[in-house]
Amino acid sequence: MAKKEAYKLQAVDSIERLPLSEQVYITLKQAILRGDLQPTEKLNEVKIAEQLKVSATPVREAFRKLAKDNLVVIVPWKGVTVKGDTPEEIVALYQCREVMEGLGARLCAERATEEQIEELKTLAIEMHSIEDARERVEVNSRFHSMISTISGNDSVVDYLADFRERVNRDMYISSFNSGRTRECDDEHDHIIQAIENHDGEAAEAAMRLHIRNAFVFKKATAEIAERAKEAKTEL
Repeated sequence: MAKKEAYKLQAVDSIERLPLSEQVYITLKQAILRGDLQPTEKLNEVKIAEQLKVSATPVREAFRKLAKDNLVVIVPWKGVTVKGDTPEEIVALYQCREVMEGLGARLCAERATEEQIEELKTLAIEMHSIEDARERVEVNSRFHSMISTISGNDSVVDYLADFRERVNRDMYISSFNSGRTRECDDEHDHIIQAIENHDGEAAEAAMRLHIRNAFVFKKATAEIAERAKEAKTEL
């Protein structure tokens, strides 16, 4: 008897009168970015339609949009799977992120007002006490986005916004790791201290170290997942 797929999805409700395919797209996209649907996981069109209580057509349309977002891979006659980053993509993403977020932190330190610094400090303090992974990712995203906004450099803001969702998916993974969570809190504190001192050089160095450490964690997590996949294949 074939194993029945069970996805961590909820039935689609009306979302501001959006077309059904758009509602399905948003539901699946959120599940992928939260990690409820894992990289390399195969997505069964019929089963998802049944679980979301919709027809197969909006699911098929949602798959096409997700493929354009580079979140799923559609292979004719083989199906749809959640896309994982290749080692080369991971390196490229974090190399660019380190440079751009580092620049954003430098400019933020040079331009931040006392009110903006206090708001950043409030967000950093809030993260110390958050235990829920999803809430932590939301606050963390606001923290990083605020730094780039304060930088006043539209290119930094636009560039970081382009891959914020991909970064947030990684943040969900790290937010479930208590060790990495504590390290992030400490790293955020160092960034804030440099910004409060209006020390652009120190702020950039602290942010770049923060992103490098995130890369090391991401790379290690990906390698563990790959070894687990290979071990499962050998069984």
